Amino acid sequence: AVDLTLDGHPDKAARLNNLGNAFQSQFHRLGDLGDIENAILVKQQAVDLTPDGHPDKAARLNNLGNAFQSRFERLGDLGDIENAILVNQQAVDLTPDGHPDKAACLNNLGIAFQSRFDRLGDLGDIENAILVKQQAVDLTPDDHPAKAASLNNLGSAFHSRFDCLGDLGDIENAILLNQQAFDLTPDGHPDKVLWLNNLGIAFQGRFDRLGDLGDIENAILVKQQAVDLSPDGHPDKAACLNNLGNAFQGRFERLGNLGDIENAILSKQQAVDLTPDGHPDKAARLNNLGIAFQGRFDRLGDLGDIENAILFKQQAVDLAPDGHPDKAARLNNLGSAFQGRFDRLGDLGDIENAILVNQQA
Repeated sequence: AVDLTLDGHPDKAARLNNLGNAFQSQFHRLGDLGDIENAILVKQQAVDLTPDGHPDKAARLNNLGNAFQSRFERLGDLGDIENAILVNQQAVDLTPDGHPDKAACLNNLGIAFQSRFDRLGDLGDIENAILVKQQAVDLTPDDHPAKAASLNNLGSAFHSRFDCLGDLGDIENAILLNQQAFDLTPDGHPDKVLWLNNLGIAFQGRFDRLGDLGDIENAILVKQQAVDLSPDGHPDKAACLNNLGNAFQGRFERLGNLGDIENAILSKQQAVDLTPDGHPDKAARLNNLGIAFQGRFDRLGDLGDIENAILFKQQAVDLAPDGHPDKAARLNNLGSAFQGRFDRLGDLGDIENAILVNQQA
C-alpha cells in the first residue's frame, strides 16, 4: 500500500505508520532486528509527514516512541531511550486532557522514564515514572481493557524505587497494584504471565526486606505459575525462569534445603540458554546463575561449582558496559568467587584477582 501511494498523498503518513506497526509486531514475534529498524524508519517518516496540528500527530509520535523503546530493550543503546522519552513527551504534550489516548501516552512515557532509571539510576527518572504512571491509572476506567496493564506498570515503578531507597511503603504499593492487575486479567490472557511474574518479584522484594517466609512461599508459587503458563517461545519465558530461580535461591539461603538450590540452578541455566547473545538482560542472568553455583559450592564444596561461578560471573562483568549501574556489583560478585576458590585451594592468583576486581568495584 505504501509503495502504491504517491508522495504528497494525504494517506501516505497513515499507511507508513501502519506499516511501521506491522514491522514492530513482527519484531516482537520473531526477534529480527531488521524489523525494528524498519519500524523506526517508517514510523519516523510518518511523523515527519504529519503536520503540526494534525489530529494524528500525537498518536504517531507515541508509536515512534514505542519503537525506540523496543529497540532499547533489545540492544540497550541509551540513544534509543533518550529518543523514546523525547517523542513520548511530545505525544503527551500534544494530547489534550480528556482525550481517550491520554492515559496510554502517559503510560508509555512512564515506561521510558523507568527504563532510563533502570539503566542510569537517576532518582528523578523513577519519580517521573511514578508520577506519569499514576496519572495514567487515574485516567483509565476500571472496566477499560488497559487498566490491568496500567496497574502493573505503576507497581513496577514503585518496586524499582523500593529497590533503590528501601521504603516499605513502595513495596506494599507494588504488591497491591500487581495483585490488582492479576485479579483484573482473565485466564488465558497473554499478559497473565507477566502480571504473575511481577507479583512474584514483589513478594520476594518484601521477603528480602522483612524475612517473612510466607512472602517467599508466595513468590515461588506465583513465579512457578508464570513459568507454567508461558509456552516455549514466549518472549517472557527466560525472564520468568530467571525470577523463579531467584526465588528458589532466596528460600535456600533462608532454610538451606538443597532441593531449592538445585532448582535455582536449573531454572537460571534455562533462562541463560533462552536469552540470545546481545540481549540487554544476558549479563544479569549470567550473574544470577554464577551466584547460584557459588551458593551450592559454599554448601557442598564441589570445585566444579566454583569454576562455573567464576566463569559465568566473569562473562557477566565482560558484558556490562562501563557506566552501567550494576557493573560494580558484578565485579564484587566476581571477587567473592575468586575469594571462595582461594579459600579452598590457596592459589595466589585467585586472591590477586579477588583484590583486583574488588578494587575496580
